[in-house]
Amino acid sequence: MTTSDIPRAQTAADVANDVLAQPWVGELLTELAERHPGSQRLADRTGGQASSSHAFLPFHAPQFPPAVVRAEGSRITDVDGNTYLDMHMGFGGQSLFGHNPQPVLDAVRAQLTSANTGNGYLNEIEAELSSLLGEMLPHCEKFAFLNSGTDATNAAIRLARAHTGRQLVAKFEGCWHGVHDVAAHNTSFLAHGTPGLAPFPAVRDDGSVRPTSAFAGAAPADVLVLPHHAPTALALLDQHRDRLACVIADAACQSYPFTEHTIPELREVSARCRALGVPFVLDEVLTGFRFGVGGAAARFGLDADLIAYGKVTSGLGLSLAALGGRAELLDIMRTSGLSAGDVGVKTFLVNTHSGNHLALAASLASLRMLHSAGPGFYTRVNAKADRLQDRLAAFRSRTGIPLRLLGFGEYCGTFGFVEKETYADYREFATAVNALGSFLLTLLLRRRGVFTLSLPMIYLGDAHDEADIDELSTAVTDSALELERHGFPFVLP
Repeated sequence: MTTSDIPRAQTAADVANDVLAQPWVGELLTELAERHPGSQRLADRTGGQASSSHAFLPFHAPQFPPAVVRAEGSRITDVDGNTYLDMHMGFGGQSLFGHNPQPVLDAVRAQLTSANTGNGYLNEIEAELSSLLGEMLPHCEKFAFLNSGTDATNAAIRLARAHTGRQLVAKFEGCWHGVHDVAAHNTSFLAHGTPGLAPFPAVRDDGSVRPTSAFAGAAPADVLVLPHHAPTALALLDQHRDRLACVIADAACQSYPFTEHTIPELREVSARCRALGVPFVLDEVLTGFRFGVGGAAARFGLDADLIAYGKVTSGLGLSLAALGGRAELLDIMRTSGLSAGDVGVKTFLVNTHSGNHLALAASLASLRMLHSAGPGFYTRVNAKADRLQDRLAAFRSRTGIPLRLLGFGEYCGTFGFVEKETYADYREFATAVNALGSFLLTLLLRRRGVFTLSLPMIYLGDAHDEADIDELSTAVTDSALELERHGFPFVLP
């Protein structure tokens, strides 16, 4: 049966419209709006003059964004006096040890009072952080410090192009590698194709996916979008081997969080890249330091030429990312020693504020905490995730409501209503996700004092204790029961 065969009142879009028109949804929105007058005034004032706030993100804007005036550990407090259990944790960047851990504050204060310069000069912290990363990530020969995960993946692509002299970049459908022009193509299905919102991008005769950008990205001829089907992906790499500058891939992504499928796929792809002489770039902006200290590369034995790190590489939200990997590629951004000798063989990637001393100091202090915590950190985080999963399993058994926490590592996850534990096909998973359910669950969690930005995503770390986990599990299951009382369709047509 096709969508056109379904009676109009039964399409997913119409079911969503019917639900959103129900009085209880309006009452929920009114209640939340009334809790946030000060935040709303600031959002109106800010939005009138600035477009860059995270409160106004396309595809990801939170409803009633809180204007945070205090953050400590696992809690945030907004300008209206509302305090929330924070599961957003600054897009996961604050999730290792929570907001404002004292050792990191002390390290940054020491730099602020030392009269050291902020950027553009050589300082010893960079050497110390490089040495620590070399110990934690021995599969990387060298590192470069940049400002964001977007900077790191963009730099990896530039270096691969300079190294190979080729232009074409291959990526997998549904993976989000930042906001630069190549990364803009075929990201999350919420932006590039999901039933009820927009059709999936077309699949070409050769099995590749038509490049699609939500805005003016790289030229489609410069992007090869691979399906999550290893035989087809390998055939496409063979076909385009003479044009490929690199392949970039996530070990796991929130749009397709099933490492039991993505890791075997990437092992095959990275091996084929090695055989073809095509650089393989592993995007660990999200997974770095989250599959043990060595990230996904070490946990799963993924062989990569360049690896991008972000998120928890930073401390206190000060902008810092790292690109690690083979010295041969990274040294393309390093001078030959004479400016005249750089012409035609080097590329410029470091910018004015790359590796400023405060960001380096915050990262060094935070990663030293992780290094000192040892395996116990990961044992504790896994125990919290297991506690949540056990409660959700019992809830599903008791109620039949398909509420699940899908995620990876230690620990990134998203609550949602899907029928199966795992999906071997990316598009089948995208079709199964109840986007309306995610939207309403986010609002219901906010009502119960839990902040998850615009989707019910969570990032766990040492800041969340067992009481937080119990509070979260009660909030999410009670929210699901509230949806059930209103007759919410957990499985959409």
